[in-house]
Amino acid sequence: MDKTEEEAYMKAGKIAAQTLNEIRRKVQPGISYQDVCNTIENRIRELGGEPAFPVNICINEIAAHDTAEIDDVRKVRDKDLVKLDIGVHVNGFIADTATTINFNEDYADMTNANLEVLNLALRKVRAGEYLNEIGKTVYYFTIPRGYKPISNLSGHSLGQYQIHAGDSIPNVPVNGFPSRFSSGNCYAIETFLTSKNASAYVNEIDQTSIFRIVKRKKLKDPKADLLLDKIWEMRKSLPFATRWFTDFYDEKDLISSIDYLVKNKIIHAYHVLKEETDQIVSQFEHTLLVMEKNAVITTA
Repeated sequence: MDKTEEEAYMKAGKIAAQTLNEIRRKVQPGISYQDVCNTIENRIRELGGEPAFPVNICINEIAAHDTAEIDDVRKVRDKDLVKLDIGVHVNGFIADTATTINFNEDYADMTNANLEVLNLALRKVRAGEYLNEIGKTVYYFTIPRGYKPISNLSGHSLGQYQIHAGDSIPNVPVNGFPSRFSSGNCYAIETFLTSKNASAYVNEIDQTSIFRIVKRKKLKDPKADLLLDKIWEMRKSLPFATRWFTDFYDEKDLISSIDYLVKNKIIHAYHVLKEETDQIVSQFEHTLLVMEKNAVITTA
């Protein structure tokens, strides 16, 4: 990794940390999903970055991939557990961070345990260490506290314009998992906790708000082809939200073209993920840059 890349990773992390700290003070019951997402994404741009993916705002049993939709009327409610997952990129170099904002005292111990176990896991990150050490650390801390880590959600390596760059970092022990942290690479450590009575497994539901180009191929549908070009111009292979393109296209044509591109496997749709047994899920996340002798948390 050269100095320019390192500086871009560090700048992205600084922007992500500042943005998340600012929004924590603004999120209260009654605020809309639209206001949360737009405020975060606009602030990222004001600070000199770009969203690496649409802001994820996931409430209670919803664990990942939810964001404000076009004309979304949903609002944060009293007693909600609100997870905010944000990504920032600078020239494609990404910072990924998440926090949980709790409006229900019943879940205070779980969120505290989640933050504690994330901090324990972060201390394990160093060049040459097995990725599986994170899974062991998370699991063997969480179970005695009376909670479970989500078994099929994990941290991940990051690359230029790549949110998932090849390595997954488990939250539970995995047999025969030989991968190690390597110097000069960037990683997101991402811990999800749920109750001891949960299956601790997430399933896809029939809701999609986030998408990504997986193939550039003309389909001879003028509206869809034009949209595909616009998405590529703005996002390359990074995820996007349909609501980002309402200034350019009629809403009906936009939704129809997205559906057409998904059906033809040009665009991948990220389904919203929900805990299988409808149990509450909490989440915390930081990004680290692994050096030869240490690891730097870029999003602290």
